[in-house]
Amino acid sequence: MATCVQFPTNPTSDMSVDDRSLQKGNKTLEQSDESGHEIETDIEEKDKKFLDDAMRTVLDPNSVITKNTDFVDTFKQQLDALDKENITLETFMEKMDKLSLDVCKTSQESLWAYVTDINNEIKKNRMVRIAAEEDEIKKQYWNIIKKKYLDKIQLTNDSKLKRKLRIIKERGTNVQMPQSKQREEIDMMQRIWSRVTVCAYNATTCNTDESVKTMSDVISIFKTSNDTKELSYYWKAYRDTTGKKIRPVFKDYVTRMNRVAELENFTDAGDMWRYAFEDDNFVQTVDRIWHEIKPFYDQLHNYVRAKLQQYYTKDMQNDSTIPAHILGNLWAQEWQAIYPKVAAYPNHMVPKLLTNVNMHSKDLFDTVDKFHQSLGFESANDSYKNIRDTMTTANCLPSSHDMCDGVNYKIKWCGEKVTDVVVGLSRAARLLGHVQYFKHYRRLPPLYRDGPNPAFHDAVSDIVAVQLSAPENLKKMGLVNETGPEVTVNHLLWLALEKFPLMAYAYVLDKWRWDVFGNNSLENWNQHWWDLRINETGVSSPVPRNESDLDPAAKYHVVSHVQYITYLISHVLEFQIMSSLCKQANHTGPLHECSIRGVKEAGKLLSDGMALGASEDWRTVLKTMTGETELSTKGILEYFSPLELFLKEANSKFTQEPKDMDQSAPIIVGLIVLLLTLLIVVLYCLKKYRAGGGILSVCGLSKNGSLDIVTNEIPQGKHNEVDGIHEEKV
Repeated sequence: MATCVQFPTNPTSDMSVDDRSLQKGNKTLEQSDESGHEIETDIEEKDKKFLDDAMRTVLDPNSVITKNTDFVDTFKQQLDALDKENITLETFMEKMDKLSLDVCKTSQESLWAYVTDINNEIKKNRMVRIAAEEDEIKKQYWNIIKKKYLDKIQLTNDSKLKRKLRIIKERGTNVQMPQSKQREEIDMMQRIWSRVTVCAYNATTCNTDESVKTMSDVISIFKTSNDTKELSYYWKAYRDTTGKKIRPVFKDYVTRMNRVAELENFTDAGDMWRYAFEDDNFVQTVDRIWHEIKPFYDQLHNYVRAKLQQYYTKDMQNDSTIPAHILGNLWAQEWQAIYPKVAAYPNHMVPKLLTNVNMHSKDLFDTVDKFHQSLGFESANDSYKNIRDTMTTANCLPSSHDMCDGVNYKIKWCGEKVTDVVVGLSRAARLLGHVQYFKHYRRLPPLYRDGPNPAFHDAVSDIVAVQLSAPENLKKMGLVNETGPEVTVNHLLWLALEKFPLMAYAYVLDKWRWDVFGNNSLENWNQHWWDLRINETGVSSPVPRNESDLDPAAKYHVVSHVQYITYLISHVLEFQIMSSLCKQANHTGPLHECSIRGVKEAGKLLSDGMALGASEDWRTVLKTMTGETELSTKGILEYFSPLELFLKEANSKFTQEPKDMDQSAPIIVGLIVLLLTLLIVVLYCLKKYRAGGGILSVCGLSKNGSLDIVTNEIPQGKHNEVDGIHEEKV
């Protein structure tokens, strides 16, 4: 996103939550770590893309970043001049708006130049330097206001001015400034995290390219491998090279960030993060949301566990949890990679394009753009007119860019000819959805060009993505032929495997960090992490852990001081807003069958909310879109209600099967023993008969009526002459 002073973190990026980790700050990023659908190369946590190189450059003390006095020094000089001027707060903010626009334009130009030429070191260094300068200006913006206009801040009753000051404070206190003294521990943790490599599984040496695995390699292995020993090895090795090494630094980081928060009149660093959500009871709100969706999550978890038991029996014998290494994701935060193993109806896996349909990348965006226009939105085809089918590479990062001039918006695309229409349309819709949001608030002052809280951009941009990818809508567009209850349940399952594990992970990750920041007496950090992970999400460690480990620090967001709860809130918002739009469209059937295509009344509702940008608080924006002022899980639970019914029935059968087996087991064992006994007796009688004995002796009955022991009649280890039966085998 634009890391401009008063701007949202643009560009937005179409990748899984983990690729997002390479972006600084809370960016409006897409998660789409698909499986069962065509897997495109969007490295999950999505972690080793082009911004990884940028991060290395920023963090590496040996890297040389050439100064360019034409832009950076000019911005600094303007900021210093504003600091020295004796002007009113309002005038200062007006001049900062102008400076911010100039910085934003320069930043976006340099970022676009780099993402379209990622092997150019000069462009990379220029982009990194400008981004760092943007963060510094954000910080100084807030510091100057505190220093020169503190009385004005405290006395003002102007609601608009208060709104602006709140935004400036939130952005100024949460920026990331690499290599600043204030963030020394963060720099060190990022340096450890960004340089991770591990020895290959079963490698005898670790000094060749083939014997070393990068994070990208490990992520790919987790998506594709079925070898639990290999997965367990990489799971532990990755955390040994991240969390275990980061642990000694983490305590100082917590102390420093709490000190920074206290200087800004927050209780701790967690409280400073939560400030962006404008909810004095945000912790209670998050707890409420999680506990309302947890019953559905538990049904999904139990179903997935029962299905995976068919593949990994030995790994799932001890309790009711799922070992983290078999869920298809290095962090077990999205489960779509295991979709082929858990699909409800294996004969209806993925809707396929009709044989007479030939779709290319631009066709995807045209389809989305027509959908937007049917709602009454302006066309955004200028933003993607130059995209083309390209070879997907690990260094390609799809992204949406607001060029900060109110006119130009650009999309960077990665991908070849479309084979998976669900994944393709979802990605295109998310990217173009962000552009529509940019366009809707482009006429607002720079400070307001963002969503009202960190979750809105993702939530709004995802609505059309979800609607377009539904099987019924694909059929109406003439793209696929197969629909029906089985296809619908499979699609809902595929979607749920992305959204619900991610919401669960977001809840636990930030709950853990809030506890660490807010409780000085909490010492067993890793134990607390696994207590939350097991109790709340039913995911367990595949190997024993202890307090020398710090498993949450295997996550980019933890080492970079970036909050994660956005992904829980955005998914709830997404379906809450969608439900309201469908009511406006007079839809009366199941929510997952709703399409707002062509319903301009629904489009106006959405448009009115987006046009507010960040000029109003999130409750006002939500009321504009839904008529409600509080977050509600009703929409998301209603959307997935058909899947919930299926899961309950399937889990009931899974629960019953072991009981039936337990009840019949003694009978089966008894029958087997009886049959074996009869076989032995028959074989013995036949042997006696061939030996020419009498009627009684045929069955081995002596004069005293006793039954001879078979083992006394046949020498130990000798082959039985009847049908080749060996006594030892019997």
